[in-house]
Amino acid sequence: MLDVIKKRRSIRDYNDQEISKSDLVTLCEAGLMAPSARNQNSKAFIIIEDKNLLKQLSKISPGARVLEKANKAIAVICPDVKGLLTENMVLEDLGAACENVLLEATNLNIGSCWIGIAPNEERMTLGKKILNLNDNEFLFALISLGYPIDDSAFYFKDKIKKELIRFM
Repeated sequence: MLDVIKKRRSIRDYNDQEISKSDLVTLCEAGLMAPSARNQNSKAFIIIEDKNLLKQLSKISPGARVLEKANKAIAVICPDVKGLLTENMVLEDLGAACENVLLEATNLNIGSCWIGIAPNEERMTLGKKILNLNDNEFLFALISLGYPIDDSAFYFKDKIKKELIRFM
């Protein structure tokens, strides 16, 4: 698993190869397997295949422009923060879900890029409107997906700095 972590990159240039529905479902399943505070059901996913919808979402923020080139995307949402056992931990839950999706994408040789939405209210409101989310749901992040143009997109870059690890 450390090999997958070491080669994970934000990929923003994609070819036209289609991502299979089964791989898209696998990515969402990986997200659902992420830890959450008190095992609360704080995450859900929308697989976005429609090119017009991807284009609309690409206007949410400068970082979202990558969606114009994406083959597909996954919206990571909180289905309903009300009634969760540990409401104040929902952002951590959703972040863990995003990381699982990104790692599984790398494992499947699918390029991905995390596009931050929350806690920016303007982006969240715009995303909610575009995705037609109900009042209780909110958009946490978007993940662009596609097979990389460059075969060498997944490479190891040593980010490990021993001085950042301490024992006490």
